[in-house]
Amino acid sequence: MLEDLTLRKAVEFAVRTEELGAGFYGRLAKKFKDSKELKEVFAQLAKDEVLHGQRFTELRDQLPEESEPVQFEQAQYLRAIALSDIYSGPEGPMKNLAALKTTEDALARAFNLEKTTLLYYEGMKGILGESEILDAIIEEEKRHVVKVMQYMITGAKMRGLEDQHP
Repeated sequence: MLEDLTLRKAVEFAVRTEELGAGFYGRLAKKFKDSKELKEVFAQLAKDEVLHGQRFTELRDQLPEESEPVQFEQAQYLRAIALSDIYSGPEGPMKNLAALKTTEDALARAFNLEKTTLLYYEGMKGILGESEILDAIIEEEKRHVVKVMQYMITGAKMRGLEDQHP
């Protein structure tokens, strides 16, 4: 999907990443079903990822069907992020869920996924320029990074995107 990268393909990749993230978090919610609070954290993250996917779909639908490939350096940057961490990395966030035994392992994996997607989306913004939809998604991803880290450190309850306060 990232060959001859166009802006539309970059956004389609983001839609697919959010779909995969929703599935990832849904599987974690099932895996940790015996911990009510952790199950809720992952279930909320899954819901948020579905919402992100819908917003990226809106953004994609605003783009022209055909566009020139993204500049080589920008395309290489997005490919490096996507392939090294999201799909291909041996310790990538969505790899080998069976190996996750502890809450700490699962939260660390979630944190890595959120950081990676945030980095990808900020790279997209460098290509896209200003976009209210993308800006909103980036802000939500930042909140995810903060909330997952807060949960890792303090056990704070996560309420998903309805929690708009730090």
